Order: sequence, then C-alpha cells, then structure tokens
Amino acid sequence: MHDSKHGNVCPFGSVVSEDEIAKSLYEVGGHYDKRVGFYVNNYVGFVAESQYRKKASSGGVISWVLAELFQKGEIDGVIHVAEGRDSIFEYQVSESLGEIIKRSKSRYYPVHFNSVLKKVLGNGKKYVFVGVPCFVKSIRLLSANNKDVAESIKYCIAIFCGHLKTKAFAEMIAMQQGISPDAIASVDFRVKNLKKPANKYSSQVFFKNNVGEIEALPPVSTQKLYGLDWGLGYFKPKACDWCDDIAGETADLSCGDAWLPETVKDPLGTNIVIVRNRIIDNILKEGVDRGSLVLRVVSVDKVYESQAGNYRHRREGLSVRLKDAETQGAWTPMKRVKVAEHEEVEARRKKIYRLREKISRRSHFAFKKSKTKSNFILFMVRMLPFELYYYFLNKRLFRGAVKLLYQYAQYLIRRIK
Repeated sequence: MHDSKHGNVCPFGSVVSEDEIAKSLYEVGGHYDKRVGFYVNNYVGFVAESQYRKKASSGGVISWVLAELFQKGEIDGVIHVAEGRDSIFEYQVSESLGEIIKRSKSRYYPVHFNSVLKKVLGNGKKYVFVGVPCFVKSIRLLSANNKDVAESIKYCIAIFCGHLKTKAFAEMIAMQQGISPDAIASVDFRVKNLKKPANKYSSQVFFKNNVGEIEALPPVSTQKLYGLDWGLGYFKPKACDWCDDIAGETADLSCGDAWLPETVKDPLGTNIVIVRNRIIDNILKEGVDRGSLVLRVVSVDKVYESQAGNYRHRREGLSVRLKDAETQGAWTPMKRVKVAEHEEVEARRKKIYRLREKISRRSHFAFKKSKTKSNFILFMVRMLPFELYYYFLNKRLFRGAVKLLYQYAQYLIRRIK
C-alpha cells in the first residue's frame, strides 16, 4: 500500500509525516512545539467588523482572512465546503467575495475534493484550500506529486478537528425532529444562541415538503438533541482514530473554537488561531491595527487548553489504540505517537478510549437498523448501555443520566407535538 500511487497521497497511507511536510514549509523563522507543529504566532480572538463573526460558526477569523486574501489579489478563489447539488454538502469553488462570505460555517458531513480540484487545475488561477487537517495533508502530498496542484493551491487553511462524521450525523439530527433522511435539504449545525454561552448552540434542519418546497424547522438547542456529545464519537470513521494532527500542522493558518473559561461565555464565539505563514500573520496584524480584529497573542499551552480533550484522545488515546492493534497483529498507519507511550496511561483512561472505539462501531450499525425501521427510539435504546458506561468511566454518571432523561423527554415531547 505504501508504495502505491494512492499511498503516496493518502494522509494515512503515506509514510511522510506532518512533521516532514511542515518542516519543508515552515521551519525557517518558525517556532516548534510537538503539540501544534511549527508556528509564527498563536492568537485568541474574533472579527470585530461587519457580519463575519455573526455568520460564522465561531469567531469568524477564517472567513475574514479568506476575504482579505481575495481582496488583496493574493488568490483568485477559495476551495471549501458549501451546500451542494448532488449532495447536501460538497466542495465548491468560490470566485467572488459574496460567495466566499456566504459559504462560511462548519459542516459535519462526508465530502471529497476530487471533482472540484479537477475543475481548477491548469486554469492559471491561484486558490486557497480550506479543510480539516487530514484533507490539508492530502493537498500537500498531492502538491509534491502533481505540478498542477502545486501551482494552483497557493495557501491552505485548516479547521481544528475532533473527528469527521458520516452522513448519519445529519440524519440523526433530522430524524429525532420527525424529518426523514430522504427529505433533508440542508442542516445548519451551528446556530448561535445569543442568550447562552458559545458551547450551548443550536442546530437547524431544512427539509423538502410534499410539493418539493424547502422549509425550515425552528433551531433546536443541542442540549435537547440526543447523540451530540462529541466525546462519544458517534458515526466516526475508523480513520479518525489513527489521526494525531489536531492543529492542522501542514496548513498556513489553523483555526478552531477557543473552548476556554474566559471566552466560552461569549455567545458569538471566539477562535483559537495558529499562524504559520508570515503573509497571513501580517494580514492579521493589519486587521488588529485598524480595529477589524480583536486578537491577543497566546502560548501553545493556551492552545492545548482550548482543545485538551481532543489532544488526550488523539495523542494519549492513540498510543492505546496502537498497542491494541500491535497485540492483535493488525496493520496501522505510521504515526508520530509511539506504542510505548500507552504504559503511561492510567487504566481508567484506557477503558474510556477503548469504549469510544466500541461506541463508534456500534453507532453505525445501530443507526442503520433504526433508520430502516423509521424508528429513532430504537437507536437511543441500543446505545443507552454504552453511553451510561461512558459517563460512569468519566465520573459523571449522575449528570450524564439526568442529561439522557432530559433528551429522551424532549424527543417524546416533539413526537407528541
């Protein structure tokens, strides 16, 4: 596999690590920390001008930077995920400021960039590619193997990633609101609730009615919806459990949610920002000087704190998964995390990491059966023992049980209505 053509560009099959790619791009003049890779500066903040922050999933920094790069003539367009034609979401090319701004926000849905990349290669234009860390690594590997890709993709921007989701995630949100998966037109996964902290957001489903018109359900708080606890790992592709790149280490700019005590209370959202490209760093500094951005420089420790749970699962947890695979004689990708590191993980944490794997596998099959019978409650019942055990291991069984009872009650109330 590693010697094949596809293995050279697969982010998991390739023997080229994120460190090797990033070193060739950012070593000169950059700092290094194994938690985030190379960096010029790290920031916490948000966009203060216009509607960028309001329309974004978090602080709006990615949308603002894309707009600035476009207006300054650094790029001719953006390759990013937007509402699709053949699927509810897919990669699209935006070549106007209006399209770039309109297509902001995170979209937790399976996508590929093969067809859209073919459309832009060789047209003489320069683009910025936006994606999760493994997608950006794929672009970097492609660039090393394909001259047209290298010439077309001028910048890469990464979104911090906990893990990807299959389309069942969107279907789950819709089904528990009475919408058939076949009727889903779109889902807004991150609707800000201006009366609550940033992590208490809502989701909104758009669907096609009986005459083909698109209607919108009212936004529903994710606290009232079942299965949205990211730590459970529902509908996670197996590949995500082999990933150790949280901070998009091969990207010129990486942004995520600043889940910090001092920022999470702001309902409009705040970004954690890692900059590796000096042109982009200068653009950010210009934005701060003219009052368009509110940013403060932070340490790598603060970046880690903002995504601590993600780091534990993807680094500490990976050592456990690597050890389990080694014991079973199973193949694993080459990783920077070492198998021996599992010896430092406490027994309870090992149980949590292994249970998450089991929950992920179980969720795929349990939801398929539930969807076939058009009965969402079946999924909830099948996953209940696993979820309760998960909360027990995390030492929050009572709080978790109360949360589940509340979500069950909310589901039944919606069905009655």
